[in-house]
Amino acid sequence: MKIVYNGKETEFKEGEKAIEIARELKAPKDIIVAEINGKLIDLSAEVKEDGEIKFFTFNDKTGKKVFWHSSAHILATAVKRLYPEAVLGIGPAIEEGFYYDIYNLKAGDNNLEEIEKEMEKIIKEKLHFERKDISKDEARELLKNNKFKLEIIEGVNGNLSIYKNGEFYDLCRGPHIPSTGYLGAVKLLKVSGAYWKGDSKREVMTRIYGISFPSKKELEDYLKLVEERKEHDHKKIGKDLDLFEFSELSPGSPFFTAKGTIIYNELLKLAKELDKKYEYTEIITPLIAKIDLWKISGHFDKYRENMFKVTPFESDEEYGLKPMNCPFSALLFKSKTRSYRDLPMRLADYGFLHRYELEGTLDGLLRTRLMEQNDSHVYVTEEQIESEILRMFDIMDETYKPFNLKPIMKLATRPEKRIGDDALWDKAESILKDTLEKRGYKYEVKEGDGAFYGPKIDIYVLDFSGRVEDAYAVSTIQLDFNLAVRFEAKYVGNDNKEHFPIVIHRSIMGTIGRFMGIILENSKGDLPVWLSPIQVKVLTITERNNKYAEETVKKLKESSIRVESDMENGTLDYRIRKAQLEKVPFVIVIGDKEEEKKTIAVRNRKGKTRYNVDVSEFISDILNNIKNRTEYEEK
Repeated sequence: MKIVYNGKETEFKEGEKAIEIARELKAPKDIIVAEINGKLIDLSAEVKEDGEIKFFTFNDKTGKKVFWHSSAHILATAVKRLYPEAVLGIGPAIEEGFYYDIYNLKAGDNNLEEIEKEMEKIIKEKLHFERKDISKDEARELLKNNKFKLEIIEGVNGNLSIYKNGEFYDLCRGPHIPSTGYLGAVKLLKVSGAYWKGDSKREVMTRIYGISFPSKKELEDYLKLVEERKEHDHKKIGKDLDLFEFSELSPGSPFFTAKGTIIYNELLKLAKELDKKYEYTEIITPLIAKIDLWKISGHFDKYRENMFKVTPFESDEEYGLKPMNCPFSALLFKSKTRSYRDLPMRLADYGFLHRYELEGTLDGLLRTRLMEQNDSHVYVTEEQIESEILRMFDIMDETYKPFNLKPIMKLATRPEKRIGDDALWDKAESILKDTLEKRGYKYEVKEGDGAFYGPKIDIYVLDFSGRVEDAYAVSTIQLDFNLAVRFEAKYVGNDNKEHFPIVIHRSIMGTIGRFMGIILENSKGDLPVWLSPIQVKVLTITERNNKYAEETVKKLKESSIRVESDMENGTLDYRIRKAQLEKVPFVIVIGDKEEEKKTIAVRNRKGKTRYNVDVSEFISDILNNIKNRTEYEEK
C-alpha cells in the first residue's frame, strides 16, 4: 500500500492503523485525527487504500472541530450518568466549542458545575472512542427509546455508525479523538432553550454550551479573552452609548437612535463618496418583486429558505422581499439596448435587504435580518475584469484606511451545487488568482466555498484580539458568468453582434450596520472624531461662565461640528467623567481664566488638557480632521 505524506511516498502493509502510520512517518505527536484521500478517519482506523494522508492537531481548524465534537459526546455521557431520563438530540461542534441539545432535562445554569465535574471524571477515566458500523435495523433497535435519533436514522440512506466510550454510545459518523483523556480542560458556559431542528412547532430542548482545550493554560487564556470580548461587545457598547435597540416584535431588525444614525450615515457617506470618486452610478431598485424574478436568477432554488415571502391581501400572487440586489441590476441593464461603449457599467445599489436568518443565529448588528449593503454590480467584458477588480482593491484600501484595517484575502472556489459549466469556472477562478497575485496579496484558498454562480474573493479583517481565527468577514468580490445569461441581458459589441457581459458583484463594507458593529468592537466605542455622534462637549466651571460657553457652542455649531453643552448638572469632575463614559473625543472646559482671555481649555479622551487654545484654531483643526477622516493630532 502506497501512502503519500508531505509529498513523499512510503510503502505500508494494507490495514495498518492510521496512528501507526503517523508514528512511522514521524508526524507531530499531538495529532488527534487523520485524513486519507480527503476523508477524515479515526487514528484507530485501518487504512486499506493507496493515497495521500494528512494529520491534524488541535491547532488546525479540522482538529478543533473533531476535538469539540468529541467533547459534546463526553458532555452527553456525563448528562446520562446524572440524569438517566434525559433524551439526547444532537451535539455538534460549533465555531467555538460545542453544545448538546437534550430533551426532558430539568437543568439550568446552576447545574453546570455538577455536570462539569462529572465530565472531568470521565476525562480521567481515559475512555476510548470505539466506532462500530451498523445497519439501519440495528440502529432502530439500539435507539428505539429515543425518538430524535430514530428521526435522524430515517433520514439516512444506507448503513450508519455508532461511537462508544465506556457505557455510553451515540449515533455518529465521526471521527473522534482517540480517548476522553485527550481533554486537558473543559468549561460549560451556559444553558439555553432551543427548538428541535430549529422548528418553533417542535419540542423545546435544553441546550448546554461548552468549550474544551488540550491544556488548562489554553482554557485560562480563552476565559480571559471572553472577559475582554465582553468589554468590546458592540451590543454592550451600543446600549451604553445609546446607539441602537432591538425589539422582539421585529427580531433581527435594528432600530438606530439619533446618535447611532449619525454613525451609520457617516459610514454611508464614506461609501458613497468613494463610489462617486471611482465612477460608480447609484441606482434605486424595488424592495419587493414577484417570486419569478428569483426563479430566473436561480436564487429561488438555492436561497428560498432565507427569503421572506409576501402575499398581497385577496391575491394568490407570491412576492418576495429582496435578499440581494443582483437580479434587479440585471433587469435595469437589459431595459434598453447596451453597447460595448457603455461598459464597464458600474451600478451601485444601497437598497435595504431582508434575509430570514434563524433567530438563534442573530447577533446584534453583526448578523441581522434587515441590512443595507454598499453593494454594486459591474457589467464588463472579459478583457475588463482584471482592471475592474484592481479598481475594487483601491476602493477597499481607501475604505479600510481610516480604521486601520488590514485585509486578509481568501479565494473561495466552486461549490458542489453550482450553475454554469466547468470551463467557465476554470476561467473565473484563474482570473481571480491572477488579480490577487498581481496586487501581491497573500491569500488562502477556500475550496468549495464559492457562490453557486461563481467564485469569489472574501476579505476579512482582524478583531481587537488580533487572532486570525476571530477575523470578521467584511468585503466580497464575486465573479459571475451566469447572471446576464439567465436574464438574457446583452450588449452589442464592436463587431455588431450581441454578447453577454460578465457581472462582478462587489460589496466593500459588507452591510453598513455590520461594518458599524465591527468598528465599535475594534475601537471599544472610542470612535474617531469624524465618526463620533457628539464630537465636542462644552462644560463650565461656574454659572457666570455660561454666556461665553454658549457663544463657543454657537461657533462650533456654525462650523457644523456636533456639540453638546453641560453647564449645570453636578460637579465639574462628575460632568467630565460623564463625557468620558459617553466617549466624547473632546471636552472644552470654560472658567473665568478662559473667559477673560477669550480662549478655551481642551481635554482629549486620553485625559491630556491643553490650555489657552484659540477657538478658531481648534475649529480649524477639528474640521481638517473631519474632512480627511484622520486622527486629531495634538500640537
